[in-house]
Amino acid sequence: MHIAIDDTYGPDGVASKYVTGSRRTHVAILFEDSEVAYVREQVKECLQEIEQLTKVSAPEFHFVDIYNRSGVWKGLPEGANLGLFTFFANIYRHYRWPIFLQTVDDRTFSDHGISAIQVNVDRLDTSSREDLSLLMLLLKMKHRFKDRVPTPSIHLILDEGRKKPGTPFGQEIFRDWPASFSGQYSASSSDPLLQIADFVAYCINRSTHLALKATRSSTDQEFLNMVATMKLNSEDLQVAKFRKDFTVEEFDQAHAADRRIKGLED
Repeated sequence: MHIAIDDTYGPDGVASKYVTGSRRTHVAILFEDSEVAYVREQVKECLQEIEQLTKVSAPEFHFVDIYNRSGVWKGLPEGANLGLFTFFANIYRHYRWPIFLQTVDDRTFSDHGISAIQVNVDRLDTSSREDLSLLMLLLKMKHRFKDRVPTPSIHLILDEGRKKPGTPFGQEIFRDWPASFSGQYSASSSDPLLQIADFVAYCINRSTHLALKATRSSTDQEFLNMVATMKLNSEDLQVAKFRKDFTVEEFDQAHAADRRIKGLED
């Protein structure tokens, strides 16, 4: 099993009671070993096809730049950015790779009456919300798969930024893993699995941002509908239905209802 992990955060200055700008989130996408080589090759071929069609030469799919038509993607024709999102959404609908999600925000500790978590593992600083989010995500996946028969091998791939590509990671967290384990940081430009993780992370984060807008454009609505029809395969995401022009208050009401089910609110 290959696991590609990317991070996301924000937006800042939000008006929601439950979604704060100080949140930090990590997203993990799980790929079966048998499909990894094919997926990697297909993403590389997509980049070559994009260059032939649009003359945009890019080393990787980086979706914040694609959405904003910035950086090397500034040469995309108008509308082609959303076309690329639709293309990758169709790919995800076909495979529906499992997704694990972990967020650390203002409520993570207070909801459970905990002031902080202090551990020293794999050089993670648990006073940092970003590091704690990553640690909690890995522990969640470790707990989920430890009793699977047979125990899956794990190859962990983290997007660079924290450490140089090739730097080992996760050996302490998974030191007692009964099957084979390897983990390292990697550049998303060199591993297409991270580009797919980047796509999913951006879709989740952008959807949250759009849900907090006072008004949404037709393009915003199109993006939200696209993500909704992807049916992201994750137990960490809750499905909620809203009218087209729903408000932040209605968005918070859905959060409150979920929290009551989990015993976090009366």
